[in-house]
Amino acid sequence: MLTTGEHNRMTFRSFSRWVCLMMLVYMACNLAIWKLVTEDLLTGKKCAGGDLARMGYIPESKMCRQNVDSLPRRHIEFANFNGGPVDVVTIGDSFSNGGGGGKDRYYQDHLASQHNFTVLNIPQYKDIDKISTLSILNNNGYLAKLNPQFVVLECAEKMCLQDLPDAIDFDRTLTAAELNKHKTVTYVAVPHEAHIPLINTDFFSEANVKFIKNSLLYNFSDNAYGSPVYKTKLCRPFFSVSKPDILLFVNGDIKDRKKFTIANITRLNTFLNTLSDRLKAKGISLYFMPCVDKYNLYSEYIPDNPYPRSTFFEVLRKMPRRFELIDTKEILREEIAKGEKDVYYSDDTHWSWKASKRIFEQVEFH
Repeated sequence: MLTTGEHNRMTFRSFSRWVCLMMLVYMACNLAIWKLVTEDLLTGKKCAGGDLARMGYIPESKMCRQNVDSLPRRHIEFANFNGGPVDVVTIGDSFSNGGGGGKDRYYQDHLASQHNFTVLNIPQYKDIDKISTLSILNNNGYLAKLNPQFVVLECAEKMCLQDLPDAIDFDRTLTAAELNKHKTVTYVAVPHEAHIPLINTDFFSEANVKFIKNSLLYNFSDNAYGSPVYKTKLCRPFFSVSKPDILLFVNGDIKDRKKFTIANITRLNTFLNTLSDRLKAKGISLYFMPCVDKYNLYSEYIPDNPYPRSTFFEVLRKMPRRFELIDTKEILREEIAKGEKDVYYSDDTHWSWKASKRIFEQVEFH
């Protein structure tokens, strides 16, 4: 018969074994989830992909890609510019800086190749809006030195009004030295190799928990009750991934759109008309290219869509303009209506080379 001490020791050993077993199971589960899913989502160990799959922990929408440049003419980045005349100057946000990565990721290369232009991309400044930047470059004589025929001003749809100042001083000027004191916005395109992981890359990472949580909650909520990435079903397949009829978009596409009023769109149109007039006086034509938000482009294919529709392009089209509008929504809407896949990346907020190619096949410069 066991004594009380012996019984306690056996109970303790049994408990210890169970604790060790549970720890081993926990470690094995974490390691399995990490190696099968979350490691590649966070680090791009197998292949580089986009931010939406990573942020929402949605591996089935990840679209692998590498940066490949295949077009005959390439644009010039401002950091590599050695002077001389150019045909086109571009300025904008991540769309202008190859933010989506992949094949022929810069729309400027499609512009240069299809129209046989020399294209210079000037970076956006952090504390100066894009319209003011172009106005300053015009006032201080820099654009005159470049002698471009055209300027393409680009902005993501959701940012066109959110970044719009209340007023613009079109007489403001800064010397090149003064302008260089302002920091530029830096965008890093999807790399050939792995992403720099944004959170802990240990296999005990909280990403494993978030993957399990989101995998469950996306069944009940389009944003998994708090994810910055919305996931909803489309009535047709539009992407070349394992679940081709799933649309991922960022919450900014449908939220925080208080500035998207007719009054603000009118103010934007007025600013662009003023800038265009001043550029035309120097022989330069202004082309404005708002990049349609991913949700906006695909919204009509969401069954029983519960989210508000954007009317930004519809309102802007009707306004009197003295600049050229590159209507990316209308051009790309025609493409996806024909069933074209991967116009936007399934796992990113950016469009693919297919969009850039089609846009600059359509746009005429005159």
